[in-house]
Amino acid sequence: MTEPTTQPAAVEPDSAGIVESPTFAEQLKRWFLRASIAGMLLSLLVHIILFIIAALVVTSTGGGNVQSAGPAVEFAVMSESDLDAFQSEELSVDEPNSEELLEQELPESLDPLLDASLTEMIEPEGRLEADITAGGGDLSSGIPNQNTGGSGTGGASFFGIEARGNRFAYIVDVSGSMDREGRIDAMQAELSKSISAMPDHVSFFVVLYSDTAYPLGDRRKWTDATAAGKRWARSSITKLAPLGATKPMPAFEMVYDIRPRPDAIYFMTDGEFDEGIADIIIRRNKDRPVPVHCITFMTRSAEPVMKQIANSTGGTYTHISRTSP
Repeated sequence: MTEPTTQPAAVEPDSAGIVESPTFAEQLKRWFLRASIAGMLLSLLVHIILFIIAALVVTSTGGGNVQSAGPAVEFAVMSESDLDAFQSEELSVDEPNSEELLEQELPESLDPLLDASLTEMIEPEGRLEADITAGGGDLSSGIPNQNTGGSGTGGASFFGIEARGNRFAYIVDVSGSMDREGRIDAMQAELSKSISAMPDHVSFFVVLYSDTAYPLGDRRKWTDATAAGKRWARSSITKLAPLGATKPMPAFEMVYDIRPRPDAIYFMTDGEFDEGIADIIIRRNKDRPVPVHCITFMTRSAEPVMKQIANSTGGTYTHISRTSP
């Protein structure tokens, strides 16, 4: 049995009846033509697949018109000091904080009068004489004083006690006994002088106490010692009136709750109070030590407890007496 043989493809004869095989060049040309067509089809298919994948990705991620997208969100890193400042601003959002608003609190026609003569108007008839040699006032001389406390680049002085830092809290007695012998006038003059002498890059917070405690001008936040801030403070200080008993603890609670915390605290009284308050103050101060500079004014009845507070907090103590001119 014979095996079938493969017959070669028929070749068309030419007009003369002679069969001609395609040349190598013709075969190569046909192969390139077929390869080019196949490549174009393959490229088209790949582009269609990529287009479909891109459309699916854009749809799943909420893409579309770029112009319709929301604004870009920027993130910022906030330092601890800035965070504390922001928290204090947030707690007192109802209070004005710009110099323009502060300047609007007084008529423009009164500004020169307040700037030039308000301090002189509230100056007491007599003069104050501290038991220590150094006095309060202008800090520009840069002469160090042995009664210093706190930290930082700024400074303050109150009744002759100088402190370093950037934030200063005053806890001031306005009880009924301050109405005697011109005490309230002397305190107002010294407090106004202390704030007026501050560098403009520091801040202050004043709390008055008697039966209860309340911040100066009802401003429950730090006030920058700018020209407008000092003018506001001097105006508010003239409105203080003595009344009630001597209960300083609510004032300390208010100072310890403010953020950022103070670098130094001035604590003044002209009377005596419950000695148990010293233990509470010392205990609260341990969370973040702040020097408490204690001042007895006119009488020494609270001297033992004031010395205890000063020694335990790293502050200083002094007694202030009034003398005749």
